[in-house]
Amino acid sequence: MFKKVWHPQMVINHILARNGKEALNSYYYATNYPDVYAAAEREFGSWKDAIEACGLDYNLIRKYKSWTRQAVIEEIKKAYENGEPINSQHVQENNKALYMAAVKRFRGWGQAVKLAGIDYNSIRIRRSMSKNEIKREILDLFRQRVDLSYTNMRANYQYLLAAGMKKLGNGSWANARRHCGILTNYRITPEKRSSAVSYV
Repeated sequence: MFKKVWHPQMVINHILARNGKEALNSYYYATNYPDVYAAAEREFGSWKDAIEACGLDYNLIRKYKSWTRQAVIEEIKKAYENGEPINSQHVQENNKALYMAAVKRFRGWGQAVKLAGIDYNSIRIRRSMSKNEIKREILDLFRQRVDLSYTNMRANYQYLLAAGMKKLGNGSWANARRHCGILTNYRITPEKRSSAVSYV
């Protein structure tokens, strides 16, 4: 089997094809594409020079390498407080640099989230949950008098919020609640709420 020979333009094309989709720092490339990384250093002299040959800002590319453990934790907390999904799938797809930094510093995304003071089970998307399982969990929370407002669900039950909106509510949390027969108006104060539930 012949070994692939990497030319400068091939290296550039490889990097540009992954720009915005994957991390482009040297650690990530050396780990996931060692042949491309080696070719980049051979053809351009350094990974920095290869990145700049692509017309990219190397300082932005290498940012994650300088992240400390505390910086990773603060970034996770910031995303969580802003209501952004922080399950591993979402972060890998939308903030690869943060995900890779967490894996490197904490040996796992879940561990980094826990050390940020967040219950990982509360934000993990359970992709295997059926509609009936989602409905059952929502109704269980309702019977426990848990606040099912969007704000509280986002803060404490993000995985269930995401699953309910996707599989029951067609993108709407209010529709997901109604699908479960929950007619409570969570936009008014708790004192004024009148609850009604019927099982679908």
